[in-house]
Amino acid sequence: MKRISKLAILSSLALSSTFAVAQDITPTRVGPVSQYGQLMTGKNSQGKGRIYGSCEGVKDGAEVQVRGMSLYWSLLPKATEFWTEEGVSTMVRDMNIQIVRAAMATGSDDWWGCKDGSESCGDDKSAHITGYASDPEFQKNLMKTVVEAAIKNDIYVIIDWHSHNANEQTESAKTFFKEMAQTYGQYDNVIFELFNEPTDIAWSVIKNYANQVVPVIREYSDNLILVGNRQYDQNPQEAIGNTVSGENIAYTFHYYANSHCWSGQTTWGSACEGANAQQAIDAGLSVFVSEWGTGNADGGGTPDQSKNTGWQNWIDGNKLSWANWSASKIDEGTAAFQGSSSKTSLQYTTSGNLVKSYLATNPTSYTKCGGSETPTFAKATHNFNTSFDGKALHIAGTSATVEIYTLKGDKLMKVDHVSGTLSLASLPAGKYIAKIQGNATNMVRVFQVK
Repeated sequence: MKRISKLAILSSLALSSTFAVAQDITPTRVGPVSQYGQLMTGKNSQGKGRIYGSCEGVKDGAEVQVRGMSLYWSLLPKATEFWTEEGVSTMVRDMNIQIVRAAMATGSDDWWGCKDGSESCGDDKSAHITGYASDPEFQKNLMKTVVEAAIKNDIYVIIDWHSHNANEQTESAKTFFKEMAQTYGQYDNVIFELFNEPTDIAWSVIKNYANQVVPVIREYSDNLILVGNRQYDQNPQEAIGNTVSGENIAYTFHYYANSHCWSGQTTWGSACEGANAQQAIDAGLSVFVSEWGTGNADGGGTPDQSKNTGWQNWIDGNKLSWANWSASKIDEGTAAFQGSSSKTSLQYTTSGNLVKSYLATNPTSYTKCGGSETPTFAKATHNFNTSFDGKALHIAGTSATVEIYTLKGDKLMKVDHVSGTLSLASLPAGKYIAKIQGNATNMVRVFQVK
């Protein structure tokens, strides 16, 4: 929550060969991304919202739960030291993380109380850091460093627009997410978080903002998108029957163990925060815990072991993925690292040791997804375009071989030399996987027949 004063897969997507992408980044290990593939929303056989991997698809027992750390706001040296390749690699090695969240400051945040370039602050970025609105290049470079480090380590990474008032920053957010999706949207590692912890504003306002930003990302990527909700991500149930437009969108939930409860009622008589998330899950929405803390909602406090155990039991029961706040050595109870830590050497606080014990149950080895009859999901830069209209697949730029699979990986058809339009009218309504091979590259898309 960390208050300081202060997002099934795309059913219609056309990828252009002209957009800028990152040069191929090769993982240095086989990690969770190679095993699970692109993360995707879905429901289990009981209709409860879950997260799945594109390797196995949507089926009971194939739910994907990844756990890791959230970096602190990109505003202080005690935080940004870990916004580095060394910092991410050290957490992979020492903490066994499967995901890292990059919480990028978005405004003109100035925690030094002085203006950019003034004599009292100067331009030394190690001593004076401001947010995206006043220094976009610096903040984007921090983000790119973390994203590329995550790809090299074969873990997932959340590109987080870390704002409490993103609805007032729509154009900036669209510009930022367009560049991120263009550059990294072809990598299964990447998750886009559009709105960190909205304040007490109406869901209609948040949804309107998201409905403007999602299409910008969808021009270039069908990866998982996370959308925040009212009162610091504690009301995902408000999206029931009123979801953001598009596919592969999950809803965030945040909690701090000492301050919030997972079931029943709060001391003032309202439903527990966790009960709100449970309502959303039970209604079929996929929920993602993109931030949680072991202590108090303000980032302070000593972790309560019993409360943290209760929260973890609830999380594991719902197969929820999470990122713990925070991977920093900030002087706060929820910071994971002691002040003597560095990006290559971690000493842990009480909170850090507790979180590390949870992460110790993550797998220590992974098996790369593959098999001749199972679609592979590695992204690539393509010199042909595809789009779906609900009843047909359209291919422009090449002749391609098309294979259609169920979400469980069962092959339904294979058609060679498709150029132009392939009718999908023979398929019953539902979601399917298309593997498209042309010009020596592969493209995989999940689409919906209506």
